[in-house]
Amino acid sequence: MTFVINLALLLLGTTGALAAFGGETWRKGDEPLSKRISRRGWLALVCMLATLMLGITKEIRTNAATLASSARQRELEQNLDRTTADLRATRDLLSKTTIELGDTRAKLAAVEPNILKAMVVATAGIRRESDFSTPTIRGQAFERLISGRTNKALILYGGDMVDYHVFCSDANHRVAGFLGSRQEFRPELILKAGNTEYPLSEHGRQMIIGPVGQPLDASILNPNRLRDCQLKILVESADRTREAAQVEPLIRMIKDAKSTVAPKAPKP
Repeated sequence: MTFVINLALLLLGTTGALAAFGGETWRKGDEPLSKRISRRGWLALVCMLATLMLGITKEIRTNAATLASSARQRELEQNLDRTTADLRATRDLLSKTTIELGDTRAKLAAVEPNILKAMVVATAGIRRESDFSTPTIRGQAFERLISGRTNKALILYGGDMVDYHVFCSDANHRVAGFLGSRQEFRPELILKAGNTEYPLSEHGRQMIIGPVGQPLDASILNPNRLRDCQLKILVESADRTREAAQVEPLIRMIKDAKSTVAPKAPKP
């Protein structure tokens, strides 16, 4: 629209100037001015008045556009100020969160590993469940015991107490213990820990003999090829070596936290 107004102003101004150029716009005499104005004068006068009106219209539009632009600029500046304030608040919150995180990590690192080690030593004489295994006997002569906690080979230590139950079944029923037609030919299972063998009855408790702290591989021997039997073995231990191994990952985590505690961020 502004382009059209500017073009109209240019055309009207040029037309008015050309109409008045090189000739008289009114005649001399005593007649009223309106009757003495020539056609060239009327054309020039109309063009000049139209140019004046368009100029006034243009100035009004330009002033309104200027006011709208100023208002828009003020709004953008206010939005920029609010955004800057929000960014500053977010930065302050991030700085505060960083400091709090550093304090939390410092508190975690303050838990001394020596306390955990002291707990292990203080409770070393208390027996507790440390592992279990549930092997199934299907006629194999040898079965390595698998830990129910780690799904790896079961390891026993000297002083461990093994609580076991044997369940055997035939086609019709299941009983606790061994099945056999004659007592003197009843098959037996043998628990082997290291170089020591422990014959098993239907159920019982057996202490493992061996050096304290030395791991012993555990397996089941089946010399009479017993079938369809399942063992439930529960290992109770008071060995501090085993307990220390279980606590060692936590101790390493605390030591790592101590070594990686970030310094507090400076206040903005």
